[in-house]
Amino acid sequence: MTTAILAAPIVIRKKAENTWTIPQQKKHWFFLPWLKKNYFLNFCGGEPLLSFNLIKKILSFLDKKNKELKKRANYSLTTNGSLLTEEVIQFLNKYKFSVVLSFDGLAQDSQRKKGSFQKTVSLIEKLLKCPDIELLVNSVFTPQSVDSFSKSIQLLLDLDVPEINFAFSILQPWKKDSLLKLMNEIKKLRTILLAHYNKKGAFPVMNFSNEPGRGIFYCAAGKDRLVLTPDEEVWGCQLFPEYFNERKNSPEFRKFFFGTLDNFMGDYKNIYRRIHKNYAWLAMDNYSTPTMDCCLCSDLDDCQICPINAAFTGSPLGKIPDYVCEIQKIKIKEIKKFREETSKKSKGKDCKKKARKL
Repeated sequence: MTTAILAAPIVIRKKAENTWTIPQQKKHWFFLPWLKKNYFLNFCGGEPLLSFNLIKKILSFLDKKNKELKKRANYSLTTNGSLLTEEVIQFLNKYKFSVVLSFDGLAQDSQRKKGSFQKTVSLIEKLLKCPDIELLVNSVFTPQSVDSFSKSIQLLLDLDVPEINFAFSILQPWKKDSLLKLMNEIKKLRTILLAHYNKKGAFPVMNFSNEPGRGIFYCAAGKDRLVLTPDEEVWGCQLFPEYFNERKNSPEFRKFFFGTLDNFMGDYKNIYRRIHKNYAWLAMDNYSTPTMDCCLCSDLDDCQICPINAAFTGSPLGKIPDYVCEIQKIKIKEIKKFREETSKKSKGKDCKKKARKL
């Protein structure tokens, strides 16, 4: 069993009681001895800060346990920022949290709470002043908001956000006109990022930072991470319990459900070995679109699609809708061009340095 990343009991989908009894502590941290010496603990939801007092209790407990076991925890938290008070921010800074902040750029007021745009921008500026908080801003765009995509990323670059990630919601189909808008917007972004790279020598947008041809992407759920839900269910990642909430009678539920915590603790070696095999199947070369198997695609080594995220479209696990495939192709094309352009710039700089030395 190789659980290196653990989110537990941390998938908070509604306001929870901030009590944590001694028996619960003993059960919930059954996993702790199995984690690597330098492990990661993520608080996600829903909105995890609905149970801020519980988070404080968990970290106080871990302070003692980590010393006993000679381990080091790396904490992260995913939030929409609405509950990030001064007290919370100071706490996150104290424990050196990585904060993933959901912010949809110029579409914030239309996609989320009206009036939240300026508040979130101010919050970003405040978080950037905290020396021990690592900030990543995650922005999601829909067919309706894709027009604001490139300008929204430009805004985050102007704010000097060190890590930016973008995603495109696939819960509704992207029609041809929306895909065309996406194509134009991501071309604009490539130009923006190239100018930023030429000026600062860095590209904070994580989607563009990976080298092309990284190899076949596989889902890491159940491999180096496990999730414990508030209902004490064990899953491979936080998306699986949400997806299977209304599919508990399906054969796939039994394939990916590690069981309740009590059952898992009773026979974890056999249960993990049996269920882990099913998660191991979740790799790009096992997926397919309506028109072809992904293993035959020329973009296979550069394509990354979360299988459970794609399944939220209504498709079976491993079946990728055509419009999701088209979104990936558009992204891959522009990322490859960007990497080629930055590689040329980098080689040019190296040549100039060598010439100066001579």
